[in-house]
Amino acid sequence: MPHRRANLLLIIAMLLAWAATPHPAPAASERLPTQLSNAPFGLNTHLATRYTELEHMDVPARLVAQTGASWVREDIQWWRVQPTPDTWDWSYTDAAFRALLQHNINIVAVLGHPPGWATPDATDSATDVSFAAPDIERFAVFANAAAQRYGHYIHHWEIWNEPDNPLFWKPAPDANAYAALLKRASIAIHGVAPDAQVLLGGINPFNIAFLRQVAQAGAWGSFDILAIHPYIDPATPEEGNLLAAADNVRALAAQLGPKPIWVTEVGWASGPGDHDAVGMLNEQGQAQMLVRGLLLLWRAGIERIFWYTLKDDQNNPYGLIALGNGRADYSRLKPAYYAFQTLVRQTNGAEFMALNDLFTRTTVLDFETFGAWRRGDQPNGMLTPTSTQTHSGRTGARLDYTFPSRGNDYVVFLRDRPAFIPGAPYALGVWVYGDGSGHQLKLWLQDATGELLQFTLGTIGPPGWRLLEAPISGIVPVWNRINTAGDGKVQFPARIAALVLDDGDDQFIGSGSIVLDDIIALSGPEAYDFQLRQNNTTIDILWAPQGQRAAIRTQAEQAAVIAIDGSLSTASATDGKLTFSLGPSPIYVRHSY
Repeated sequence: MPHRRANLLLIIAMLLAWAATPHPAPAASERLPTQLSNAPFGLNTHLATRYTELEHMDVPARLVAQTGASWVREDIQWWRVQPTPDTWDWSYTDAAFRALLQHNINIVAVLGHPPGWATPDATDSATDVSFAAPDIERFAVFANAAAQRYGHYIHHWEIWNEPDNPLFWKPAPDANAYAALLKRASIAIHGVAPDAQVLLGGINPFNIAFLRQVAQAGAWGSFDILAIHPYIDPATPEEGNLLAAADNVRALAAQLGPKPIWVTEVGWASGPGDHDAVGMLNEQGQAQMLVRGLLLLWRAGIERIFWYTLKDDQNNPYGLIALGNGRADYSRLKPAYYAFQTLVRQTNGAEFMALNDLFTRTTVLDFETFGAWRRGDQPNGMLTPTSTQTHSGRTGARLDYTFPSRGNDYVVFLRDRPAFIPGAPYALGVWVYGDGSGHQLKLWLQDATGELLQFTLGTIGPPGWRLLEAPISGIVPVWNRINTAGDGKVQFPARIAALVLDDGDDQFIGSGSIVLDDIIALSGPEAYDFQLRQNNTTIDILWAPQGQRAAIRTQAEQAAVIAIDGSLSTASATDGKLTFSLGPSPIYVRHSY
């Protein structure tokens, strides 16, 4: 019909006009944005350290700008800019930063990679790169020099890369030494750039012992932004529970003082790489993980997320651009490049509305009939019924704990009659009223073969009810197999056998109490709807890891459907619904809701 064709042409015209709109620069004072116009998605670019053509820096910088990324993370490697105590060479950083800034791209500068002459390691080559802990005062001079040179243009400075990783802080990670470096470098930067924002060197957020020790060493006030690297590959964003990636650090920040959380590295390789020696994904799979992972991290309250990385490295294909003939070859753009570009274009200026799924939630255990629980070998707590604090109904379970040592303290409560789990759910969850401790709540499942498997439901956060959920569909690591029988995968039917509270940091000594209620199972089709609103347009970003047919409501007769590579098609509504056969590759559906 003619009016349908007119509507379709209008949708396409609006879409093309929107895609040509420049991306606004974010305000320096923003905190946990509610709109994607605040540019949450960035890239690790490494132009100053990995691109070899000094006179042609605009070649890769132009490709960065064409992705729509408003932020990049770039290294200032100390050993390259100061190869000897009396020699400074800023040529590559000058060229890279100039090319990026000309495209109005914001830069996070990472300070690290000392020269051998600046470390106490006698085995270091004086003018080559080292990963040993450097002389702090010399590092402060380097940080001050970088801020003097670039402080008018660069306002975000990350101190070191992964100081909790033994590969990057030798001979072994040392939280006290890093805290001292962080404090001194922060003073050196602010001495010439008072408004600078300092980032913690990106750390592993799944073990916060290092971060807690940095705070205990007095460095919590020496950085403005808490940077994390939540790699979970080769697990998918859903199986790896990426929504909970920042829970540990957020629980600690609730105790010590809140800070914005940035993910300065996250990624999936398109073949064998650092975290996946087998190479579980191809290039299309990498593109799918990029969209799903970055969206879930943003939904988790992450202020800014940087994909690792722009270009493949040798034997490490995490890039948006293939390695090709070497570091200067930027000729082949991978599917992930177009997926990132499309994500930025389709979400720019949109307001988050909801993350919906099609799961069926069934209560497995509501504690109304409390049952018999037996404490395990560790005498570190009690589990008792309570009626003073419940999520629903009249009764919950109060868990009191006392962790007496600086070792690995925990307490296990075994259910005399394990609770039957109906069906074959994708995930389990439990409502928790926290005490802000940051401890880990875990659950033991006994499957049909008798195998006993442990799953971490999440981190105990501040007071208030919160649902902790964890997928149970993947392969359980060996260290979470309580007995050795079986294959590490839940075989249904299964039962809840025990609840466990484990100290979040072995250095913790103290007592507390939390309340548990309503253990639920999530079953049915695994499909996701990341719903945004942009002016009068609703944007549903839909995917189903295992494939699923699903429908969404609409007021439109037709909708624009954009694939992750940016290609455009249309869909017609029937009885106020748009129906799609979903798969692991997200689609963007733009329509009037």
